[in-house]
Amino acid sequence: MKKSVKKIIAIALTVSAFSAVVPVTSLNLMTTKAYASTGDLTSVKLKTSSGSNTIKTYSDDDYKSKHEIDDNDFVSGDTYYAKTSSKKVKISADGVNSSLIRVFKGTSSSSKGIKISSSIDLSSNSTTLTIRTYSEDPGSNIKYSDTSKKVSEYKIKVKCTSSSSSDDDDDNDNVYLKSISLSDGTLNFSKSTTTYNVNVSDSVKEIKITAKPDCDSDEYDDYDVKIDGTTVDEDDKFKKSVSLNKGKNEIKITIEDNENNKKTYTLNITRANSSTNNTNTNANSGNTNTPMPTITVKTNQWVLLNGRWQYNDSIGIPLKSQWFFDRNLSKWYHLGSDGNMQTGWILDGGKYYYLYSDGSMAANTKIGSYSVGSNGAWIK
Repeated sequence: MKKSVKKIIAIALTVSAFSAVVPVTSLNLMTTKAYASTGDLTSVKLKTSSGSNTIKTYSDDDYKSKHEIDDNDFVSGDTYYAKTSSKKVKISADGVNSSLIRVFKGTSSSSKGIKISSSIDLSSNSTTLTIRTYSEDPGSNIKYSDTSKKVSEYKIKVKCTSSSSSDDDDDNDNVYLKSISLSDGTLNFSKSTTTYNVNVSDSVKEIKITAKPDCDSDEYDDYDVKIDGTTVDEDDKFKKSVSLNKGKNEIKITIEDNENNKKTYTLNITRANSSTNNTNTNANSGNTNTPMPTITVKTNQWVLLNGRWQYNDSIGIPLKSQWFFDRNLSKWYHLGSDGNMQTGWILDGGKYYYLYSDGSMAANTKIGSYSVGSNGAWIK
């Protein structure tokens, strides 16, 4: 009995001594090797077919960020969820030699396994992908029903959100900003328009930009918004101050959702003088003593020119070929290619709108026998 106790103590002391001498990293390496040898995968990634984007996976089909799963947290036997606008995906995995891994599309008994480097076409709604590891190379004809050499199995149910016929697997048309607002200058936002030219006066050295994602407030965590390279969120009220140099300033705003869809909006903000104070004493007349007159430009206001109304921006340039929302009047107006305020029926972006005699847009009403919706467009 005493000999047995001594033997146990001796073994314990030997293990302790070994642990003290061998570096922790070596012990971790031994543990990793033992883990990998079981046939379990140490990492699973769902990617777009180009491999350029990793698609987020979740433990629940509500796709909430709190249920997001890291690629090294997959457990054999469990089912995971993902959604993407890509029409093709592929699987990448670590921990087991790729020759021992096969991926099955669907759960039909006759479904054949493919290698993880292969591209997989997604069904229009939901596709179940099963990733299996085997004790030996299963060959090229392994079927879903054959589980004799199976070691581990992981399932990912992938929801395809694409409604486009395009084969572009990095389609980014499904993510938008709800609004972009500026502390100075005029910007008439449309979520599908990604480039804007804005003029501000020379006195504006800094501009505050607010950019909110096009979603409900409880989904803000599912989006990443960056203004001029800096991430903004609900705590910042999605706002950032950006310094302006004289002349043209290009500012990028990016939005990315949890499906790795990404869109970039570009603001070209020009900081320039709002009035010209020309005191050149070398006029063509040769008079070196009489300065040229000061020209005062009306900014950020309606102006009447040759009997037609126009709206000047922050440096006195008339708005042209665009919509303008007058915050003071809470009404929409459309300025033509000549800068003049338009009236009557107009065609813009393939849709008809009606503008009253004062230029304001009609909405939620009937013009004769024609109905217009809340956005002002004629309802066919």
